[in-house]
Amino acid sequence: MALPKLNDKPKYELVIPSTGQTVRFRPYLVKEEKVLMMAMESEDQVSMFSAIVDTIEACVDGDINKQALASFDVEYMFVKIRSKSVGESITISPECNQCEERNELKISLDTLDVKKPDAASIIELNEDISIQMKYPSYLSMLDKDILESKSTTHQTFAMILKCIESVMTEDENMAFKDETRESQMEFIESLSSEQFDSIRKFIESMPQISHDASYTCKSCGHKNDLLLKGMSDFF
Repeated sequence: MALPKLNDKPKYELVIPSTGQTVRFRPYLVKEEKVLMMAMESEDQVSMFSAIVDTIEACVDGDINKQALASFDVEYMFVKIRSKSVGESITISPECNQCEERNELKISLDTLDVKKPDAASIIELNEDISIQMKYPSYLSMLDKDILESKSTTHQTFAMILKCIESVMTEDENMAFKDETRESQMEFIESLSSEQFDSIRKFIESMPQISHDASYTCKSCGHKNDLLLKGMSDFF
């Protein structure tokens, strides 16, 4: 007689930020936590990110296209799954802006949300040419050009290549991914500083999980306000 399976039924719901789709999920179990811990111990970013996406896929009921999940989708979904798996709050230790004393601050994971800026997804470069932008998928962010490069400029260019969906003229709509890397780079390098800056601002406005918090320092009494954003600020 086979041993029974425990805790394998979906119990909770969340809404995927980029699509508005409601999905059901279960907490992650020991088998997923083991993979997450091993990935963290490896200190390899690709392994950690892959383990997070695999955990989401295992815990969400039904099929999801993990290839299409935006980076902020994955951040939000993992936070929601983690909150039901190991506790609905975390404790962080921010440094006081005044005296640099560290203070313990408890954050409820249920209060974390994704702030979507009002950034236009179509950028007009001139009267004849516009580009359709998109937020990169989480898996596309695993590109070594982004993760391992020590050059901020190199990372910015690599990110831009991931975020341009198409180049539009009056007569054509050209899928950017169908062009060669050489052709893509030639297009980017032909931009003026002003045109490039408009694309860079779209990248910088990418949605992230975020939380506004404040606390009074236990040492000097200074009131601190802080904005936590992105998974690295919470875990």
